[in-house]
Amino acid sequence: MNIDEILSLGISDDERVYAFWLHSVPWIGQGPVPAILDHFGSPKEAFLASDEEIRSVAGKRSDLRDLLSYRRDFDIFEKYDELIRSEIKLTFAWERDYPERLKYIPDPPLALFYLGKLPEKNKLSVAVIGARACSEYGEMLAEDLGRKLGKNGVNVISGMATGIDGISQSAAVSAGGSSYAVLGCGVDICYPDSNYGLYEKLKTSGGILSAYPPGTKAIARFFPPRNRIVSGLSDAVVVLEARSRSGTLITVDMALEQGRDIYAAPGRLTDELSSGTNGLIGHGARIYLSPEVFMGDLFEEHSSILTEGYTESDAASYSMKPAFDEASDIRHRNFTVQKETEPEMEKSHLEVYRLLSLFPQSAEDIDTAMRRKNIDSPGETGICLILMELCLEGYAVQVSPGYYCKKI
Repeated sequence: MNIDEILSLGISDDERVYAFWLHSVPWIGQGPVPAILDHFGSPKEAFLASDEEIRSVAGKRSDLRDLLSYRRDFDIFEKYDELIRSEIKLTFAWERDYPERLKYIPDPPLALFYLGKLPEKNKLSVAVIGARACSEYGEMLAEDLGRKLGKNGVNVISGMATGIDGISQSAAVSAGGSSYAVLGCGVDICYPDSNYGLYEKLKTSGGILSAYPPGTKAIARFFPPRNRIVSGLSDAVVVLEARSRSGTLITVDMALEQGRDIYAAPGRLTDELSSGTNGLIGHGARIYLSPEVFMGDLFEEHSSILTEGYTESDAASYSMKPAFDEASDIRHRNFTVQKETEPEMEKSHLEVYRLLSLFPQSAEDIDTAMRRKNIDSPGETGICLILMELCLEGYAVQVSPGYYCKKI
């Protein structure tokens, strides 16, 4: 169902409890629920229908069985009251507070559970995404962009994952801005655990959103669908680091389908973490150069949102943007850096070797990187000895006093 069909149903506030029942099991809102609503015309009529009537419309799916079991096993009025009394809020696609940007994407989520607040229609929003196991280069870019966006009143949208996502969101909040996390689990579950501090901050400095009901555990198949919400809430998507064929590029595909602007940070051709971003640039993504240049584009091209809010005309302009689907585009997207075969050596030597790159680094730089990544460091003196051994063995080269690079 598209948004016009949903709104034409004329669902009243009195039907919220029945609409809640329709979204009481994970991901059913994007499964049989649209067909159920289309057939019965309202959540209440669906609730009053027999199991057989509902199955005749929606088939014998496992999530449908869960929905029917929920109706038999629980008092939905009591469950709805529990939700209302909790800090978790709920909005539906036909309600006024539902995010405008999401209404006009293909297959919008019919319901959103959230903590905190929802993104405002008259503030610009940017999805900052990238690798979980990012490099120091990626960390630097994510922190810089998140901080500048936060200071300039631009919402940062992401998935609260480790790496690029969480770093950019934390930086935006620390700078006094707002950020919104879209989860692949219930909003009452902090995933991953390591971002609990950020999770708590987002309750007051933005929001935590999910299409899945409270209590839903994080499983792999729930994450690609949530990515379309991340891009759908945004006016532009910035990819800072990504391997080719990574999960990050699933979000890019969905953003393209939604007509969003795509930016990618360039990296060295030999860096695996830049193969995805370089490939995106090769097939039409804009180059991310700096927060200032990026925000210049953003404010210039979407300035009407700041005065009028996001409107249906904005949605129409987004849908007119071309997708990157030419044969040459696909070749660029599929470009992969050949993975290096690591030499056999002692673990302590291998840890130092892995941190070497084509950029000169000192023992202090490597020691700092090891501590940041929670790798046991032998200290600067120990690292110096290891670097000298790596040079003698032909795995590293000293390019200036105290500075080393990986030898190609």
